[in-house]
Amino acid sequence: MSEDVKQVGTQFASDYLTSVQNNAVNNLTSDDDDTAGGGGAADVTKINDPSLQSQIALMDIQNTQQQLNLETAAELDRIQREFYTGQDIRKLQEEGTQSRLGQMLGGEEQRRSARVAGQEQRAGYAEQGAQGRASARVAGEEQRAGMAETGAQQRASARVAGEEQRAGYAEQGTQQRSSARVAGEEQRAGMAESGSQQRASARVAGEEQRAGIAETGAQTRSTKRVEGQEVRETDLQREMFRRYKESRDYGQAQSAYKA
Repeated sequence: MSEDVKQVGTQFASDYLTSVQNNAVNNLTSDDDDTAGGGGAADVTKINDPSLQSQIALMDIQNTQQQLNLETAAELDRIQREFYTGQDIRKLQEEGTQSRLGQMLGGEEQRRSARVAGQEQRAGYAEQGAQGRASARVAGEEQRAGMAETGAQQRASARVAGEEQRAGYAEQGTQQRSSARVAGEEQRAGMAESGSQQRASARVAGEEQRAGIAETGAQTRSTKRVEGQEVRETDLQREMFRRYKESRDYGQAQSAYKA
């Protein structure tokens, strides 16, 4: 834009100087023609001074050029101010854009970090709860298994004790019967020399004695059997009460855990 203004000013000054020179030449030419064609009549004599006209033309050209220079300088100042103002505006816009981008990126990173931290925290809580539930479940299973094993061992011990007790009673009865049989045989053999009546009496006495021993053994075994049954019933009642108490305690523990 400044080059166009400068070219226009230069062209205007050149055209103006050419116009002044042409006017001066025309004035000189027209004065000579008027004098020559006037038939010798010279009412007024016009004297043209080319140096004065040239000086005036040069002064006009200088004024015009100075005005043009001032206008050009003003235009250049305005263009420069607009350019640097535009530069400052673009710089501020770029700085604002970079600042907003930095803030957006920082906020996104903070939100991403907070999101990851929340996910990790929730995963930790979930894992902790799962481990706690698994531990409680395993503990309950182990406790129930221990109680079942204890009950099984107690029942097995009571069963073996009853079997051993019954075997002992049976062996005692067998031994008693064997002893009685041997004693009767020996007694009968001793009495054989005393007579058949004594043998008969002894045989009867032996039979009665064996019957009494058998009855005693039967009564004893029946008593022991009843005692064993009562002992087993008592143990069963104790076991049922123990299981009831364990079930109640387990239910209360589960209710407290769920609460």
